[in-house]
Amino acid sequence: MIEPNPSLASLIDSASAAVAELSGRAARWRAAAPGRVNLIGEHTDYNHGWVLPMAIDRYTAMAAAPGVPGQIRVRSLAMAEESSLSLDQLHTPHGDAWMRYVQGVVAQYDRRGVHCPGLDAAVVSSVPPGGGLSSSAALELATAHLLEAVTEQALTPAERIQASVQAEREMAGVPCGIMDQTVVELAESGQVLLLDCADQTAHSVPLGSQAPALLVIDTGVSHSLAEGAYAQRRAECEQASALLGVKTLRDVRPEQLARLKGEMAAHRRATHVVSENERVRDAVTAIEQGHWDRLGALMTGSHRSLRDDYEVSCGELDLLVDLATAETGVYGARMTGGGFGGCVIVLVETDQLEAAADRISGQYDDRMGWAPGCYRVQSGAGAREICAAL
Repeated sequence: MIEPNPSLASLIDSASAAVAELSGRAARWRAAAPGRVNLIGEHTDYNHGWVLPMAIDRYTAMAAAPGVPGQIRVRSLAMAEESSLSLDQLHTPHGDAWMRYVQGVVAQYDRRGVHCPGLDAAVVSSVPPGGGLSSSAALELATAHLLEAVTEQALTPAERIQASVQAEREMAGVPCGIMDQTVVELAESGQVLLLDCADQTAHSVPLGSQAPALLVIDTGVSHSLAEGAYAQRRAECEQASALLGVKTLRDVRPEQLARLKGEMAAHRRATHVVSENERVRDAVTAIEQGHWDRLGALMTGSHRSLRDDYEVSCGELDLLVDLATAETGVYGARMTGGGFGGCVIVLVETDQLEAAADRISGQYDDRMGWAPGCYRVQSGAGAREICAAL
């Protein structure tokens, strides 16, 4: 069963109501940022390669009212928690892990001369946490736009992206690339974003009205990219680059990979990155030409590479991909996000969407003992301040 998608307006209303309850004052400022799904191009961003993500029509919404001077209080409805931060402790990592994403952005803005006053804020989200749909970048960019609304000081989109990336790296401890924050900030409705992570140039690729549906299925296995495996993969890519005498794996040609045969981990990681970059470029051509069979095959090939060469999949992800690709009307499927859990993205004929979701969910339930979350996602617009009335 495909889960209903709450509207952005309802999320904003919920955040505003939570602020009023928290502070006793009506919400004065509001902002929202989308989650994202990556169609193809996984673990290539920090290797200066290409990625093809899109923002989705699921959002993290924030609302705020003036609070106690020198303090930020945040109530998260998704976490069912409330946390506070003293602004004189802004650069000391907070004890609550989720709060560090908010704190990190506020700290980065503070370094840029944008100083946050005392605030009472609330966060509401329809982006599943830990599912590989970039709930962290959505929270960061929602915080950034909210802070700019509060202070009436705006950064450029590039500065906003940089502040959010640095917040995640330095405060949350996740050595992320630039993909998530870039697409969450720059996305346009009805488009996917081809991002060159070497020079950070991006251009939109229209999906077109005849594009198949996109179905996201959540394994129910939460991942934590700060736990070391993500950092280990980055280190192995850096080792492969050093052994090949190049700055990044982006510069490696397929025929050069044989030189890594004596270094098994480095060879596998580099093989994935080099082949994934090719798949991204081929996927853009497939979308532009409306060749959905080809796009689906590239997505499934990407999953196999992530499973076998990059070794960031898990049994639950593999099962969902196998179940999905056996379904009528499904062109292809792959894990999306950092791996070790989270979600798969399925390219499926629109008229087969509901039936495929029901069958995949039922078979997964039979095998694993719980039904996965199923979401239809569509291409949405990027992060922004929200006016009082939507």
